[in-house]
Amino acid sequence: MRKVFLTLIFILITHICSAPNIGFRLELIRFRSICESVNQKYHESELTRFIRDLGYRESGNNWQSVNVIGCFGEWQFDESTLKYLGYRSITLNRFKANPEIFPPELQMKVLRNLIRVNLIHLTDYEHFIGDSINGILITKSGLIAASHLGGAGSVQKFLDSRGIINKKDVLGTSIIDYLKKFRSYDLE
Repeated sequence: MRKVFLTLIFILITHICSAPNIGFRLELIRFRSICESVNQKYHESELTRFIRDLGYRESGNNWQSVNVIGCFGEWQFDESTLKYLGYRSITLNRFKANPEIFPPELQMKVLRNLIRVNLIHLTDYEHFIGDSINGILITKSGLIAASHLGGAGSVQKFLDSRGIINKKDVLGTSIIDYLKKFRSYDLE
């Protein structure tokens, strides 16, 4: 995608710069508009790839999945997380009885809400992006994934301690594991 973007920029720059003309400003505006559109589509595709890969890691992209510790859905939501986000009627027992109460579209909406909430909680920690802790590059995508795993508070403790506090979930997956696994998505 980046090669296409760079090729497009090169073609447009050579076209714009080939000879000054009356429509130069219009061409420049059109060029900026195309660049913004390509950039937006690129970031949307990266977010889609990130969400798909996170779902695969959590449940094998199975929207009806329930794990051994009681997290459920494609992105393995905990009941307390759903309550925190305002989805009080969706419980583990109700989901087990009828997965249709939490269909894929609603799970996606909840995931996007959770990402937004976690990013708000991590606003004061954005300065860590680009740093390296324990040899791991801190990225926005890694922070989002690690927050999904252990909550924004666990990520804050990890960052504040410069990696000394590395919480693990019940299954043994740590904040470092998710920071490392999900660091390569361009979500800026």
